[in-house]
Amino acid sequence: MAGLILRQIAKTFGETRVLRGISLDIADGEFVSLVGPSGCGKSTLLRIIAGLEAQSSGEVLIGGEDVTGVRASDRNLSMVFQSYALYPHLTVGENIAVPLRMRQLTAAQRLPVIGSLMPGARARGREIAGAVSEAARTLDIDGLLERKPGQLSGGQRQRVALGRALVREPAAFLLDEPLSNLDAKLRVHTRAEIAELHRQLRATFVYVTHDQVEAMTMSDRIAVMMGGEILQCAAPGVVYDDPEDLRVAEFIGSPKINLLPADVGDGGRLSVMGHPLDLAVPSGARGVRIGLRPEALVVADAGAPLVGRVVHFENLGSDLFAQVAVPGLEDRVVLRASPRMRSSLRLDATVALSFDPAAALVFDGAGKRLRDLRRPAANRHREAVL
Repeated sequence: MAGLILRQIAKTFGETRVLRGISLDIADGEFVSLVGPSGCGKSTLLRIIAGLEAQSSGEVLIGGEDVTGVRASDRNLSMVFQSYALYPHLTVGENIAVPLRMRQLTAAQRLPVIGSLMPGARARGREIAGAVSEAARTLDIDGLLERKPGQLSGGQRQRVALGRALVREPAAFLLDEPLSNLDAKLRVHTRAEIAELHRQLRATFVYVTHDQVEAMTMSDRIAVMMGGEILQCAAPGVVYDDPEDLRVAEFIGSPKINLLPADVGDGGRLSVMGHPLDLAVPSGARGVRIGLRPEALVVADAGAPLVGRVVHFENLGSDLFAQVAVPGLEDRVVLRASPRMRSSLRLDATVALSFDPAAALVFDGAGKRLRDLRRPAANRHREAVL
């Protein structure tokens, strides 16, 4: 296995810039997901890594070696596609064996009937059969080797595609939205299988998806892409709790993060809906917005910053999500609460919502995170007197 290094990868199609100088280091054995909305360039970047697409500028290094200009077949990478790309006329075992037959057998040895009579063909055939059996056992599909793809479920076909990638013993695995054709229940099961396979192989995985749940549950790191750029690359918990950009905060998290307009008063003190907060930003900050995850809000007494009417709720068993319409706010505020609070969050009930200022994520007018936050000067003076 090997690590991957991308240096200033750019790609243009005519006048359209798809990738804008992307740099990313992926360590040997790391699972990194490229996540973002459709059209952000994540699949194009994966195809450039694979050698299926040529970058307009920049370098791709695999195991420290520059492979820019090297053909896809010579990069020793295995790619699993969204469509699985299985041969319908071949059995599962034959599908898994395809890359090994192409690599280890000559053109003559691959011929039907007479190929097996060529010198060395039988010995290599036994080696290939052994590698196929080992991969099938790893993926728990050894009982399916004689079936055709049309006789398999979606999850089984996915494992066959993984098996075909596995037998090559590649430097890295590239997966392009491999679960998008599966139903919801099977997606949950298969993503757990892929994560377990990664831990077992300790291989380098680069995984493309638009599904944030897949990225959050499987990855060592998530690279959030938008507009042909990587906005942030960090561990899933960091991306969720500590986003660098407003676009990252909005994309990661379900339900979506709540955004509240904030006023900046004397000394940079923030207030929401006319309610002063124990929080101040650097002077000169404009267009400030506060981001609050649904779990950061709590039902409070009168006098809280947000007061509104419950217009919708969803009981998911372990969680209750309530949508609250607050006068003066265009978007509804979403609260995550315990199901025990269902009686107090009934439809049309009026609720007051509060939050700990320490849980607030503050962004400027350009959507960049404001980190130089402090207690208002008046509050610090009061504490000193006390």
